[in-house]
Amino acid sequence: MANGLDDVVAADTVLSDVDGAGGHLTIRGHSLAELAGRWRYAQVVRLLFDGFFDDLPGDAELEKAIGKARVEVFDRVKPLLAQLAPLDIYSGMRAGMAVLPDGDGLADALRLIGAAAVLTPALLRLGRGETPIAPDAKADHAGDMLRMLAGAASPALAKALDSYL
Repeated sequence: MANGLDDVVAADTVLSDVDGAGGHLTIRGHSLAELAGRWRYAQVVRLLFDGFFDDLPGDAELEKAIGKARVEVFDRVKPLLAQLAPLDIYSGMRAGMAVLPDGDGLADALRLIGAAAVLTPALLRLGRGETPIAPDAKADHAGDMLRMLAGAASPALAKALDSYL
């Protein structure tokens, strides 16, 4: 008798291919090793979103749109943060995301990306008794997330988080 889920297909996707036995993850035809540390976060988002949105902009414009989405999310959830603060972080994230407009357009997807980057540091700061820091639409995604968490972000940490994301 075999244990595990070998040869069980949970879903078909164009986004990625996982070879667990071989230790390989392929994202839209690119190995994880090719992407990590070489592609910026917005470039990978664009790669993942390609073909799903007719209005998908180029890399630079997408990075700006992600920054704008972070600001929009913060403005929308800021009045609720005091109510979210007593919740565990996962419940706070779910509740914060639940107040965002629901749809299947690019703006909706970007708000969800922005929500994780805004809510995580805001809720962690509130848990430490600190005031949440508003996002900077012009900052890169990872650097801004770290700045919202700690008040500043070193370039090395921002680059590391950008690779991780």
